[in-house]
Amino acid sequence: MKPAAACLAALLVTAPLAPAHAQAPATPAAPPPVPSHSCVKPEFPGRVASESMLRRWQTDFRAYVDCMKAYIAERKASIDAQAAKAKAAVDEINANVAEYNETVKSLGD
Repeated sequence: MKPAAACLAALLVTAPLAPAHAQAPATPAAPPPVPSHSCVKPEFPGRVASESMLRRWQTDFRAYVDCMKAYIAERKASIDAQAAKAKAAVDEINANVAEYNETVKSLGD
């Protein structure tokens, strides 16, 4: 066994006994609360309602739909941002593990 590989093997064997210098694993935090929508669905006034009441209901219903669309777009943007952060973290750990593996492999040569 080459001296560098022997040194690495000895280091790896005794590493758990040495004081910890690396970061401790992060404990998963509770996810932040997701706000509920505040859109109010208008009550249908009934078939015998006046024309002005029906027009008002249609206007209110369109406002409700717009409110829901805005809420959904906001939630989707939040999900996309969180997914991008998670992907970046996965890419980072994959690159760092590959670098670590190459370094360990080069020590054995």
